Amino acid sequence: MVAVLLVKGTIETGRLREFAENVGAFVGYRRKKGWAVPEVLHGLAGPMNTVLMIFRYERLSDWETECAAERVDTEYGRIASTLPYVDGSLGYELYQPQE
Repeated sequence: MVAVLLVKGTIETGRLREFAENVGAFVGYRRKKGWAVPEVLHGLAGPMNTVLMIFRYERLSDWETECAAERVDTEYGRIASTLPYVDGSLGYELYQPQE
């Protein structure tokens, strides 16, 4: 494992159930495309409407290729837009595991 991407965001108040219903299509589409499939975690302490997705990549170039493909894939954009994140709440952090 060369890279781990953490994507953390806040779901709009009252829409956590909608997120849970829609995230399956998001994960399924990524799986179908052969992209990294995230582990989806829901907050248990602190704000309960916080969600963390963990993506793992074997090569950093896999992440770069995937990012470029996501930007031009209109169906991916449509599916991702069904996830009711609070505007401006998404944060991305890329880590390298200790060998």
